[in-house]
Amino acid sequence: MVSLTGNIVAHRDGILFGPEQGQTMVLVYAPDAAGAKVNNTTGLSVNKDGYAVIPYVTPYRLNDITLDPQEMSTNVELEETSQRIAPFAGSITKVDFSTKKGYAIYIAAKTSTGENLPFAAQVFDQNNESVGIVAQGSMVYLRTQKAQDQLYVKWGDDSTEQCEITYDVTAQLAQDQQNLIMTEAVCK
Repeated sequence: MVSLTGNIVAHRDGILFGPEQGQTMVLVYAPDAAGAKVNNTTGLSVNKDGYAVIPYVTPYRLNDITLDPQEMSTNVELEETSQRIAPFAGSITKVDFSTKKGYAIYIAAKTSTGENLPFAAQVFDQNNESVGIVAQGSMVYLRTQKAQDQLYVKWGDDSTEQCEITYDVTAQLAQDQQNLIMTEAVCK
């Protein structure tokens, strides 16, 4: 004789099996965040499809739903790690966590005159999508799926308040499986 306990949650993208069922639950969705731990329940983590079920949450009260990215791929970044919800009693509430997939790249960049780039300047790709930011010490941080690209750094609307960076980390990616890729560039 076999005895099983737990719950089955059917949702738009499939079926999830979870621990004991509470009256009020949360369906967590974090695409590409497989392995991220769900801090609300011991031993619970996001599955390969990006889902997890939290079996017990308190209805009509704010519940903090938090993810710990420690065990997930280094090629994925959570845009946020915590959200607050106040679910109805007996509901299964879906909570979406945004993720960004790609290589984590740091570019030590200076202007063509050797000056540091302005802190917090925005970094855009050729499609004018934000892919990064200038951190302290003129370090450009970006998360991208491209091993080489041309980027635009903007800290204002005037043509003197922007410059272009070209990078290529193809060789670095071919030789090692680094968590973080570093390179240098001049912003022209």
